[in-house]
Amino acid sequence: MGVSIQQPMPHSDKLELCLDGAVSNIDGQTWKGYPFDCVMVNSPTYTQLGSAGYWTFNGSNQYGYLKEVNYGANGPPVGTGSDHGVFYDLTCHVWCNTTYNNGSSWSNNWAWIDFDRSEVFNFFPTGNGRIGFAGKDGVNDYFDRFTSTTVNDGNWHLATCVYSSSGKYLKIYKDGEIANTWTFSNAEYLGDRSRRWGFIGEGSEAANENGGRNSIYHDGKIGRVVLFKAAYTDAEVAQEWETHRGRFGV
Repeated sequence: MGVSIQQPMPHSDKLELCLDGAVSNIDGQTWKGYPFDCVMVNSPTYTQLGSAGYWTFNGSNQYGYLKEVNYGANGPPVGTGSDHGVFYDLTCHVWCNTTYNNGSSWSNNWAWIDFDRSEVFNFFPTGNGRIGFAGKDGVNDYFDRFTSTTVNDGNWHLATCVYSSSGKYLKIYKDGEIANTWTFSNAEYLGDRSRRWGFIGEGSEAANENGGRNSIYHDGKIGRVVLFKAAYTDAEVAQEWETHRGRFGV
């Protein structure tokens, strides 16, 4: 399938979203992305970091909503060109940094990117810093899988999830290396139910742009989010890490 990972945007016909923290992609409180922007709410702080940069979310009221794009099998699409259907395959990279540590709930620090756990998918750190993935495929409700390794040590990390309905597996990576793999006897596409709009730094219940939310709020820094409709290989995941690690000082 192949992906050429450039700075800041990958070249792939499977690319759904790229938000990169380079200062050229920041316009006030709008994170300019390809092909959709993320609009920040309640003034999270942007910080330039060399050729990269990142947003700091306070965990109490700050988040970003994704313009236009929505996923799901049910319900009519809203917005010209905004209906992006479902995910038979998915790869998502998030460059993240957090020290949040509250082990009382796996959902305490939602989310890096979220189109609703119970409708499409979400990708997030748990309350005690493990990497978590959840989603709705009509067979494996609702996944709710977590790594044993953590990312809440205050350093920059790359968290990656790869889902394949045809391969019947879910993989989660930390810093370009496999952390956990889960296989299933059956698997279908993600986005089995209601259509949902997405958020960065918050959980989605949104039936429209910047709609319903979980009001949980992420506590941490996010510097880059890349989403594909493809199940990329171990080598291709490692390429994201090797290409961008220097930008984040790791």
